[in-house]
Amino acid sequence: MSGLSAEQRGDMVEALLPEAAGLVVDVHEGSADDIQVRLSRLTRHELEAVAVILGALADPERGIRDALSWVDFDENGNRLYPSARTRSEKTVRDLAPAMRRQLAGVDVVAVHRALAGVGQSVALSAAERRMAVEVGYRRGMLKKVIAVRLGMSEDAVDRSWDRIKQRARETGQRVPVRGELGKAA
Repeated sequence: MSGLSAEQRGDMVEALLPEAAGLVVDVHEGSADDIQVRLSRLTRHELEAVAVILGALADPERGIRDALSWVDFDENGNRLYPSARTRSEKTVRDLAPAMRRQLAGVDVVAVHRALAGVGQSVALSAAERRMAVEVGYRRGMLKKVIAVRLGMSEDAVDRSWDRIKQRARETGQRVPVRGELGKAA
């Protein structure tokens, strides 16, 4: 959805609001089959948009007890008594996990862009910066060039390279060698 203009996102929301509303009704009143049929008709991008729409429909300050007050059965269909479903005083916001900047590990493309030094500087996480130092040294790049491209001091680059080699020794991995990627090319 991020590649769409604001107008296109608005049009998509208008088009998918009935599907989101239908999903709400199916969850409250329908069966698992009803939910499966509705979801199977949507593309991955539409499912992502419906998830965002459902998020917009929910109030993060609403209490979990209140939000789930309509649920009077457990996952097996057995009746839940009020004490079993009304224990939590938390809000929807209280249950939301904190999001990290990057969820999927190291962005290798960002590492290579940063080392290329072309265009705008690239913001790197700590893990990406470590990888960039290793890749830079293994390519045979000068310490000064690595430092400038990563926005680090030369001493910081040296310390990072030493820690990378030390970690490799401690874990029994092959210790990286300066310039080895340049020799292979």
